[in-house]
Amino acid sequence: MFIESPADETEEQFRAYVTELIINIYTRLPDWLEYQVGGRFKLGGTFYRQFICPAGSVSVFIYQRATQQGGISRSIVELGEAHGERHCWEIHSGVETEIEYEELQKV
Repeated sequence: MFIESPADETEEQFRAYVTELIINIYTRLPDWLEYQVGGRFKLGGTFYRQFICPAGSVSVFIYQRATQQGGISRSIVELGEAHGERHCWEIHSGVETEIEYEELQKV
């Protein structure tokens, strides 16, 4: 999963946003939570950071929240594969749009 991260945002600021988002979803910070911040990516004019969490349910809950009306304050990008083809979706303001996989560029 990739979560929007302004170009000038530090990793510490990104972690603070993610922590606040997770607390908003779970109503607390789970004791078992571990995650890593991966590389920076760009899609169009928007920058993202990779969110890597061994507990897949965390990404699922973020995705579910992002697709609800009102969503979350930042866009997310999900990757997937079906029938040997890569797919990519951007979720912004509760709306999911399929985009070309190649459009997501590592910075």
